[in-house]
Amino acid sequence: MHEILFNSQVIAVREIYWNLPHAVEYVLYLFAIAAIGTMFYKMYQDILLWRRGHATVRSTNFASRLWSTTTEVFGQKRVLRDRTPGIMHTFIFYGFLALFIGTDIIAAEADFTIPIAGEEQGKILTGGFYQYYELILDVMGVVFFAGLLWALWRRYKTKPTRLDNRGTDAWVLWSMIFIVVGGYLIEILRLANQTMTVGEGANAVTAIVYEQGWAKWAIFGYPGASVARAIGLGVERAADGTIIHSQVALWIHRVLWLSHMAVVFAFVGSIPFTKFRHIFYTPLNTLFRDRDPKGALDRIPNMEEELEKDEPKLGITSLSDFSWKRRMDFDACMRCGRCQDNCPAFASGSDLSPKWLITKMSDLMHGGPVLKRDGTVMMLQPAGATAAAPTVSNGVKIELLEGTPETLPLYEQGIVTENELWACTTCRACMTECPATIEHVDDIIDFRRNLTMVMGEIPSGVKTVLQGIERNGNPWKLPQRQRTAWADGLEVPTLAEKEEAEVLYWVGCAPSYDDRSKKTARAMVQLMQKAGVDFAILGDEETCTGDPARRMGEELLYEQQANTNIETMGQYKFKKIVTTCAHCYNTVKNEYPQFGGKAGVDYEVVHHTEFLNDLVEAGKLNPTVPVNEKVVYHDPCYIGRYNDIYEEPRNVLTSIPGLELVEAGPRNREKAMCCGGGGGNAWLEGWGDKHVNVIRLEQLQTEKPDTVAMGCPFCMVMFEDAAKNTNQSETLGRKDVAEILLQSVGDQPPAA
Repeated sequence: MHEILFNSQVIAVREIYWNLPHAVEYVLYLFAIAAIGTMFYKMYQDILLWRRGHATVRSTNFASRLWSTTTEVFGQKRVLRDRTPGIMHTFIFYGFLALFIGTDIIAAEADFTIPIAGEEQGKILTGGFYQYYELILDVMGVVFFAGLLWALWRRYKTKPTRLDNRGTDAWVLWSMIFIVVGGYLIEILRLANQTMTVGEGANAVTAIVYEQGWAKWAIFGYPGASVARAIGLGVERAADGTIIHSQVALWIHRVLWLSHMAVVFAFVGSIPFTKFRHIFYTPLNTLFRDRDPKGALDRIPNMEEELEKDEPKLGITSLSDFSWKRRMDFDACMRCGRCQDNCPAFASGSDLSPKWLITKMSDLMHGGPVLKRDGTVMMLQPAGATAAAPTVSNGVKIELLEGTPETLPLYEQGIVTENELWACTTCRACMTECPATIEHVDDIIDFRRNLTMVMGEIPSGVKTVLQGIERNGNPWKLPQRQRTAWADGLEVPTLAEKEEAEVLYWVGCAPSYDDRSKKTARAMVQLMQKAGVDFAILGDEETCTGDPARRMGEELLYEQQANTNIETMGQYKFKKIVTTCAHCYNTVKNEYPQFGGKAGVDYEVVHHTEFLNDLVEAGKLNPTVPVNEKVVYHDPCYIGRYNDIYEEPRNVLTSIPGLELVEAGPRNREKAMCCGGGGGNAWLEGWGDKHVNVIRLEQLQTEKPDTVAMGCPFCMVMFEDAAKNTNQSETLGRKDVAEILLQSVGDQPPAA
């Protein structure tokens, strides 16, 4: 009979393979090799699929990329932008991470430190470290379990429309639940049944782990062990001190341990086959994300040479036309649907869902079948196979496509549709919200490039815009000689007259030709005159920046416009370009440098709301006349999400006495919905059941404002149309920030 040790007479220590036969170690190694081998082999196959894409450079500033990726991943920055599911994901992320690290510590002790340093010196899980280890893992296990239950409830009970469920999703959740619950049960049975023998021979003494004070550091496992002992599933000590083991408990422990091990390694091997692959691919995708300015699309290399070929390859026709990075995007997608939830085109009822656009490409890249948003399944069959009409199987519509995944024409075969591609407003909400940094907008623009420049498959409204830019230098097809008519009576100088000025005021097409937007240009000129700004315009030398052409996919026309404007600007001297158009601002600042533009080198490009804010802060403009209105500010996409200008326009508005600035509920700043006019849609009729501009105008009225303020003429055009179509033309004001400021500046005399 051994002496019994109570309380904390035995140092805290973890016996890794307690209650298990020695052969289990070898079984574990075999399972581990099989699981890890399967995982890495599938990942290798995925990488080979990515490498089929064409080259693109994404390795510049690698140290900076690595740091930003680390902070994004471990700080869960993008994930937490959507607060409720973000917290859920954070529970799962940190719980999984803690248990993964805990398991690695066990593996390090069993396979490295003990074999190298010996049984005594090689122990890691001992003493105070082991006590904290138990505490932290018990707590984080509960956090992990809570996150998993939350995810299970959300995915299968509340079922947000943005989520779709595939068979592997259930496997991921239930296997992790089994792992964490099984881990607790194993811990409970170990604490309730484990004994430790200290010393040898006649000096040997026995300790029951449950009775040691340090066992209580397992703050959830210890109470569970108390329950297990109470129902006879724990070790007992007879009156004479004899240790009585529960053979049932020991048997249950072994079964649980072995099944736990089997599920863990099955889960590990399955990772690349499920959406859980994002634990590897999303950080990798973030590491290689585009670090160029957010507002700059990629150039088409050797475009003119390509156009001279009999079968030019421009933009995207098939899967083989995507770059390796875009193909990585497809695997990084976790199908969370945040892009869809924030897409104005989806909200309007159009065919476009950025999520489904990416998942269709992912399905195709992996050989199909391709699941469409409406539930249709597209199956691929080899070229030359007997054609078959669409069928229905178990209520699922099946379409058969002939060809190979890499060469299948995506547009002609209906994998992507006209509505889907042209409904996009290029607002970048999808890319801003995406936790995986997927580049949805760039994909859509590349599809449009092929449709526009190669296939000629474009809507009539697009054709009209492109013809107007090419022939008249503006999308409205109005004469170039009318470009400065808006300035009649204002004595606005041109650079042709002055040759040099402090500020070049880039007017843009909308303020030059659209009657409503002309008021913004006139207000801007009057404010600059009152502030004593040395400015001039290009006048008839100004032509469209080409932004609508580029977003519509007509890259050749865009480059012609860019080169013309860059050449014109190069003839004159100025220090700043100020523009009232968000699209002109983005193009001149972020895209013209691709073609030799000198933004950031010879001159600074400033949006007019930034410029006005500077003038007010410098005391050159003094808003003194009260404007007693409740005003809501709409954030234009191309100065907001694209260029992070949020506070300057608000600062201008709050400087005006009497004005009450309100927000459009949660839909402001980065989460503001597009007006619907981007991507060329200002000239199209709309692709959904409800116009985007009407939806956005409704959002802006949550606080019942008197006036909607904005900082982009395209937004003005869209909201004028929305107000007219909803009978609010006379009841809801629509003004540019410059117009409201001019009201408050009032009769301030022009500076000398």
